[in-house]
Amino acid sequence: MKNNRLIVPFLAAVLIIGSLSTSSCNKEDEKKTNTDTTANTGDSATFAEKMFAIYVLNQPVRITLAVDSSGNNITPSYSEMEIYLRKETYYKGPLEILINGTKYVGTWDTDADYYLLNLNIEGIPEFEFFKKTWTFAYKSIDLLKIVPYIKPGKKIIHLEKI
Repeated sequence: MKNNRLIVPFLAAVLIIGSLSTSSCNKEDEKKTNTDTTANTGDSATFAEKMFAIYVLNQPVRITLAVDSSGNNITPSYSEMEIYLRKETYYKGPLEILINGTKYVGTWDTDADYYLLNLNIEGIPEFEFFKKTWTFAYKSIDLLKIVPYIKPGKKIIHLEKI
């Protein structure tokens, strides 16, 4: 299956990026800064930045499972979306969601170790689902899951590279 072959490098990169993060359990106490490299490219970029740029930035992603905090499967509301994290720097940029030829733009940002991911987009009620700080709950070669960082309940998103 074409999509399964494409997701492997994407998830492997996320797994590598995640393994580079610190092992501290309390991320709120850490005051890391996400100092972007000057040129945002080339040899000055860290390994994590390069992996994030290669496997995540500007890559189309599709939601294969979306569950709200009550445990309801709401995937059909999101299955037609193509999601892109566009690069302004390695740590922030425009968030684009394409739905049936219409583009909606918001913002994304992350912390210095790619542990947290903030998504902010407006335009249709379904986008409220994204507006929060997310963290990676599970990373493997064939599956990536993100959950809200604070009070996740049963809310979860599975992402697959298109």
